[in-house]
Amino acid sequence: MNTYVLATDQIPEIRFAIPRLPAKQALSWLQSGFDDLMAAPMTGLLYGLAVAALAFLLVSLTLGINRFYLVPFIFGGFLVIAPILSVGLMAMAKHRERQDENASETVRRILAANTSGLALMGLFLLMVFINWIMLSNLLFGGVFHELMPTYSDVRPLPAMLGQSWPFALVFGGVALVLALFVFRITAVSLPMLIDQRIDPVNAAFASWRAVGDNWPAMTLWAALIAVLTTIGILTYFVGLIVVTPILGYGSWHAYRETLIPDTTAAGSRDTDI
Repeated sequence: MNTYVLATDQIPEIRFAIPRLPAKQALSWLQSGFDDLMAAPMTGLLYGLAVAALAFLLVSLTLGINRFYLVPFIFGGFLVIAPILSVGLMAMAKHRERQDENASETVRRILAANTSGLALMGLFLLMVFINWIMLSNLLFGGVFHELMPTYSDVRPLPAMLGQSWPFALVFGGVALVLALFVFRITAVSLPMLIDQRIDPVNAAFASWRAVGDNWPAMTLWAALIAVLTTIGILTYFVGLIVVTPILGYGSWHAYRETLIPDTTAAGSRDTDI
């Protein structure tokens, strides 16, 4: 077990224990997320419906402005912004863990306790999403010389990848690096922001360390998120209604088992929300 010490001028010292977890622990987080969904199915499914509707609206607007070729790139970008859309589910999981009676009031209080930190992290993810779309557009245009093709001109993404291996390698490589970077700084930091009085920068550093120390479990968890979200999207977003709450709740359990506040250590301070 490792220890991560976070200390700033505003936060004198917080110690977090980082236990070494087996890779199969990611399956436990998925099961815990499913159990949370079954404990309150209506709430979780309504939340998932809202996220699925947002994804559908995003794609519909893209098709409406005759930018069909951007749809595959938006799918990738959706994986970037999806974590911030799940903070409400993480707050619900925290409420369920505490077994408070007034669910709606407790969730509002949890989210309001660190609104600025969540807003800054959301802004960061939004900027990553926008830059990802712009970069994808530049890669597409640079290889196929079609910066703004119409629906009738565009070719399916698999055909484009097969036609140009340089495009496939560059596009796939950039997407993988970006996805790993975003996952490593958000996998633990987002639930941490609703659990601790901490700023997003330090939460991101803590997440970077926790994910790195448990890379086998976190690698499998990232793969599960990517696969299940892709299935949810490919089912015309219907699958997202179920996938979103399971992964949102599961992310809370991943945080709780990966980065454990140690308030018993000398000099350590309780910053729990």
